[in-house]
Amino acid sequence: MALPTLVDPRKLANQGIVLEGHFEAKHLPRLALSVESIESPLSASLKFEVDEAKAKVVGGSLGIAVKVICQRCLDPVVVDLNADFAAQVIWSEDQLSSVSADREPWIVGDKMADLSELLEEEVLLALPLVNYHDQGSCTGETFLPQDASAGQTQNDEVVADNPFNILKQLKK
Repeated sequence: MALPTLVDPRKLANQGIVLEGHFEAKHLPRLALSVESIESPLSASLKFEVDEAKAKVVGGSLGIAVKVICQRCLDPVVVDLNADFAAQVIWSEDQLSSVSADREPWIVGDKMADLSELLEEEVLLALPLVNYHDQGSCTGETFLPQDASAGQTQNDEVVADNPFNILKQLKK
């Protein structure tokens, strides 16, 4: 089932609504620009509620598969992203100080908010900084030294390509 794009988070929190569903790639334009391709719909489970401090909160989990570039071999690799999140609904930036430390602020200025933007932001935060294939399946591993002694000569001297050798010569 597709998740609604526009929601009233305050009303959903007051009613204690649980939403489960997915967003197609067309609802995730910033993610599409950050990866090679989106391989699966974004699936999410969200629970809206009012906490003990009377704050409107939403928490849940999400999952999506994206294709990114391996930093070793520069071939595409599919990465499964899964994340848990917790957000507190606030009306303006003036209320940032009231947001609990274990939650992210979700600023909802109007009555309605774009749920896909919140989930897309969480996926962007879940993207790894560097992407690699699994050990043994990367074509770039053939270019890596097989052991630590590959960069040393038989006399255990550092190879002449060391950039600090130039500094050593200048020091003399």
